[in-house]
Amino acid sequence: MGTIQRIFRDLGLPRLRRTCKRVPRQMKLFEKAEPGESIQVDVKFVKIAGRWAFQYTALDDYTRFRVLRLYRRLHHGSSLAFLAELRQAFPFPIKRLRCDHGQEFSFAFVLGVEAAGIRHRYIRPRRPQQNGEVERSHRIDQEEFWGRQRFPDFEIAAAALRDWETRHNYERFSLALRVGPRPRPRRTSPSGPGRLMAGCLRSVHSKKTWVNLDETKHRCPSLSVALDNAGPCGAMSFSARSAGSGG
Repeated sequence: MGTIQRIFRDLGLPRLRRTCKRVPRQMKLFEKAEPGESIQVDVKFVKIAGRWAFQYTALDDYTRFRVLRLYRRLHHGSSLAFLAELRQAFPFPIKRLRCDHGQEFSFAFVLGVEAAGIRHRYIRPRRPQQNGEVERSHRIDQEEFWGRQRFPDFEIAAAALRDWETRHNYERFSLALRVGPRPRPRRTSPSGPGRLMAGCLRSVHSKKTWVNLDETKHRCPSLSVALDNAGPCGAMSFSARSAGSGG
């Protein structure tokens, strides 16, 4: 800075002023109010036996419930087929779907989404953070699934991906939700017990660093029977600190 100031002085230019260092802008995060309000969709490229395949992923912004399917082609036809799959797989109605501007999510795909009664929204160009949850889930897939095994052909990989989807949704510990194995949700109406249980869990997560499902039954007495039938997870309490230390 001193050398530049001397050159400016010799040239008869005014002294440079020190400018404040720009602080990076913090992206605003949005908390969804109920399941199905916003579904993030993205595609992960994987190699199977030396050939490219494409993992389509749909993630619910509220519950982190995911649907995973493997396709041979990256095309709007594959996207429409995946749309039909995720509508059947999600245990709650889908209100809005969000994706990037990839060629696989063309205008034909948008028309298919809106014909199904679902609102469609593109994220801003060069802003993958707006689909941050599904992007982060792809990193988990790479670390815990694709990076740990090799598949000889497409069919075996597609079947294994279905098993991984089940483990991720119902068995894997989720630090985002701070819960362990979760009971399989039943396909219910938006006002049914499935939504009520999700609301109870999310309200507990936002207030505490641990979750006790026995306490959840007191908050929502109508779910006591459902939680009693949920197996061993109904009697467990999970602590993020203890889980990290292995204690």
